[in-house]
Amino acid sequence: MRQSLFGIHHPTHKFCLLAADLWLIAVCFSIATKIRLGLYPDFVSVEFFGLTSVIVSCLFIGSGYTSIQIASRPKLPLNTFFVVLASTIPCTFLIYFSGPERFTELFGRGIFPFAILLFGASSALTRVILNKMFLVSGKSRELLVLGEIKERKRFHAALNSRLIGYNIKLVPTFTQNCLSDNFDAIVITPDYHPSTKEQKLLVQSRLNGVPIFSLSDFFENFLFLIPVNEINSDWFIRAEGFTMLHSSVASRVKRCVDIVGALLLMILSLPFALIAMLLIKLVSRGPVLFSQVRVGMHGQPFTIYKFRTMRLGAEKNGAQWASSDDSRIIPFGKFFRTSRIDELPQCWNILRGEMSIIGPRPERPEFTSLLAEDIPYYDLRHVVKPGLTGWAQVSYPYGASTEDALRKLQYDLYYIKNYSLILDLNILLRTVLVTLRRGGR
Repeated sequence: MRQSLFGIHHPTHKFCLLAADLWLIAVCFSIATKIRLGLYPDFVSVEFFGLTSVIVSCLFIGSGYTSIQIASRPKLPLNTFFVVLASTIPCTFLIYFSGPERFTELFGRGIFPFAILLFGASSALTRVILNKMFLVSGKSRELLVLGEIKERKRFHAALNSRLIGYNIKLVPTFTQNCLSDNFDAIVITPDYHPSTKEQKLLVQSRLNGVPIFSLSDFFENFLFLIPVNEINSDWFIRAEGFTMLHSSVASRVKRCVDIVGALLLMILSLPFALIAMLLIKLVSRGPVLFSQVRVGMHGQPFTIYKFRTMRLGAEKNGAQWASSDDSRIIPFGKFFRTSRIDELPQCWNILRGEMSIIGPRPERPEFTSLLAEDIPYYDLRHVVKPGLTGWAQVSYPYGASTEDALRKLQYDLYYIKNYSLILDLNILLRTVLVTLRRGGR
């Protein structure tokens, strides 16, 4: 049977995933029981075998051993983690009906919760590492693109930056030769209109197991962005998703998470905020806080607050984008920006309801008016609240040009269309990693 588009071609991939899970389960329960009881579990007991079987079965049902997960989708680590957490339900039933007294060494004194949390985190991390290892070692795959691409250079750059080991062939029509070339996937561009003969060939390809995608679906499902230059208004009418725009429940849940998250962040970051305020006062004259008008939801302006990282009068010659080595930045300012400490006062904007924890980056009206003229659908990023962090911020480096704004818009639209709490959690985790690497701007 044909492998999926992002499937692993190495025969030992699933075996390695299973072997890693079995080993990690033993290690995690060993750590938990040693810490709580001072001993190790009986690995050959029926009870340990039963719990292990249930956990592995849940991973199997939850696609934990499915090759398509090699794409390391944005939700992959958290999906794995939540599948492991969900396995606690059938495990609890097993323990209850088998007799809780038999599981004292595996369930009592908080052993099981600690072990399952540890295993969930380590299993998710192991999958990311193993998937990347096997993806690099796998054989090269063939991707056929039918039709014309408006901006071919950008298209190839986007694919080559994300797809490892792929040969991309771009042709205007689908012929019998294409059918015999045994491509791993076919992508159809918006301007491609197949003849009756080509339609029959494409149907035959699909029946032979070759996946066929529209260009927008391919970018969305495997590159995690919306190609704004390759879609039209009809796509927005027909496309599924956009739950956060028409679901009052999703909006209320997101708002509750924003309030709780902003309060927690303000409390936890208070020592860093106080140190930042002191350093700003010591190295530069002027106020500690910096305020600026930004464009919010539905294009409404609001005042954003940040710790000041630039000298006074930095924009006396007019609004301009910040650069990585900006001469206007004060001492410690670059550190505040790369660590995102300068954005901590925006928690106040979140509590006021002007911003969200996750969303598109709030831009200045001087820039948005210009970008809206040059970039199609740019104003669509304003249908949701801007965010302290977002999918574009963790997927693309800080930009200071129209081209960068276009690339980031594609990620913003992906987030708006595919919003979920799991995606939000994934963005938060990636934000932490970017911050630790000081990958901000």
